[in-house]
Amino acid sequence: MTAESGNEARELLPKTQDIHLEAVLDNFPDAVIVIDQEGRLIYSNQATEALLGTMPANIDPEHWPEILGFFLDDGVTHYPGKKMPLLRALTGESVRAEEMILQPPGEGDRHWIAMSAQPLAGENGQISGAIVVIRDITYRKQIELSRENYARRVEALYALSRSIAESGNDLSQIVNTVAAHAAQHLGDGCILTLLNPENGLKIAAVHHSDPNARAILKEIMVTQEYELEKGIVGGVVQAGEPLLIPSAGPGQLEAIALPEFSRYVKEIGIHSVLVVPIKSRSGALGAIGLFRDREGFAYTADNQSLLSDIAHRAALAIEHCILIESLQKEIAERKTVQKALDDSEVRFRSIFESAALGVKIFDLEGNILQINPAFREISRYSEYEIIGAHLSKLLHPADSARTLHLFENLKKNLFSNFRLEHRILDKNGSVVWVNTIYTGVKTDVGEDRPSFIFGIVENITERKHIEAEMVELKGRLHGNIEKERLRLAQELHDGPMQDLYSAIYQIEGLRDSVDGPHQEMLVGIKNDLQKVLHELRATAKELRPPTIANFGLEKAIRSHAEDFKEKYPDISLRLSLAVDHQLLPVDVRLVLFRIYQQALANVIRHAAADEVHVHFVFDAEEATLEITDNGSGFTVPANWLDLTRRGHFGLAGAAERAQVLGGSFTVESGPGSGTTVRVTLPLQESPE
Repeated sequence: MTAESGNEARELLPKTQDIHLEAVLDNFPDAVIVIDQEGRLIYSNQATEALLGTMPANIDPEHWPEILGFFLDDGVTHYPGKKMPLLRALTGESVRAEEMILQPPGEGDRHWIAMSAQPLAGENGQISGAIVVIRDITYRKQIELSRENYARRVEALYALSRSIAESGNDLSQIVNTVAAHAAQHLGDGCILTLLNPENGLKIAAVHHSDPNARAILKEIMVTQEYELEKGIVGGVVQAGEPLLIPSAGPGQLEAIALPEFSRYVKEIGIHSVLVVPIKSRSGALGAIGLFRDREGFAYTADNQSLLSDIAHRAALAIEHCILIESLQKEIAERKTVQKALDDSEVRFRSIFESAALGVKIFDLEGNILQINPAFREISRYSEYEIIGAHLSKLLHPADSARTLHLFENLKKNLFSNFRLEHRILDKNGSVVWVNTIYTGVKTDVGEDRPSFIFGIVENITERKHIEAEMVELKGRLHGNIEKERLRLAQELHDGPMQDLYSAIYQIEGLRDSVDGPHQEMLVGIKNDLQKVLHELRATAKELRPPTIANFGLEKAIRSHAEDFKEKYPDISLRLSLAVDHQLLPVDVRLVLFRIYQQALANVIRHAAADEVHVHFVFDAEEATLEITDNGSGFTVPANWLDLTRRGHFGLAGAAERAQVLGGSFTVESGPGSGTTVRVTLPLQESPE
């Protein structure tokens, strides 16, 4: 720093600062920069040089993003120069912790930073410059991004598992579901390829978020079959190992892609490619290929890991379909052709022994006749330890009665099969969650009862853990939301509302010191401020129900109802509430109150009702709240997700609140018939 610039710095900094302050700033861990009112650099400490390098003395602040490398959080777009905190500080604004990405030109490391800026004013109050502080927050941001990525990963795999389960045994629907999920979560396009019986490859499903690109894929690829040795997908299937190409040039694509794919490459363009095999215990089933369009982001190792998990779930579902189809086909042909029976025995044994899904076969009394290796792995029993044992030996006590009842009905031919998620106990007594399809098999079409019963078992313990994690995550999110509402209510009370009170008192004090017309103006201003204060007080009361913690749900609803009747006198609100005092758990009271608030908000916004009934009861086991209106009603969707897609989150949020506490949430309505919202919450935790 030159003598001239040092003099300018001392003029800009408060007079109490001297050379000792410069020594302190040089040892300060954050970068500190001082500029004059023209934006010229006057002072920077040693941390600044370590973070930004040597800064040019006459750099224009508006060009800092391009010269020094400041970007928005996408890491690609430069931070808008005119919105830089130091320029805003020169206009008198105090900027606190504006987050952005720092990527210095060249080979420098990328950092997340928080930039703060404060104006510097002289003794006459005129702004004479600004001081900028830059803090490296990379470590904190990495932790935040890691948590967000993990939550998104768990949610994506959970959504995929649910969609696959809803697809049943429909192979076409399963592969299209997998392709859609892979493309949506990892982008941009997806091609799912399966091995055919002739050991070739066939495109089974394609997906792309862009309709034009999706149309090209369906037109030129869906009907294509090709030899295993051709293209990169065939190589991945044969090798059984994933392939990641972070950046694929046109020449490289022409060398490895099929000729039919050239149209997509020319019209849409490809930047990055990721292919993973779909593998089961019996071998490769196909592959999932992803590709990012021109100018897209490159795939990473994390993307490869997530796609591998998706492929694993796809393999289980596809093998499940193949196993079911194979069993049904072989059983149907058993009596027609003896040769076919002999051949099927070989194939069945191969599938039975190598399948990733467990298979167990029972006689009609429920005794185990046969199990495959996969089920031995699930149960940890050897074959000689379990053969001949009764089904009940494996069942968890809490699920035993229900499973045996359904098994008995299956034996009596009341239905041909049933699917059941239940628990079993392995050899060590550990609980294992399984999804089992029990099917009765008749050796003769004319028989009244099945000859034996087999069960196909999928170990879903991991999925149950994910579901539990999702419930916990939703619970934590709702808890954080409630904390944030309380914080906002407190800040409204301690901040703007107190300022308004002070302004009203000052206006009242000025009334006697001004003439008549000005007194009327002050009265008007005071009335406007009191109206704003009333609105803020009502908002704070909505955010933080004052009677929930100390007086119970019944008092909280009655307190809210009084305000509601005063605000909406044309709506008749009738209450039938059990007195709960503090008998209900706090989380149950809070969830019921929030659902009550949401129901009344929907009445005001959508129902056009003039009469609302609120009914609340509880006993030792559960609490039930019911809100009924005589409004216009609506068609209740089959899935709350349909409402969220249209931007309506209230009822879906209420359903999630009830689900987190293990309760039920239902809505009964129809066009012109009013609406009833009913929520029931258990007062004791479910044993499951």
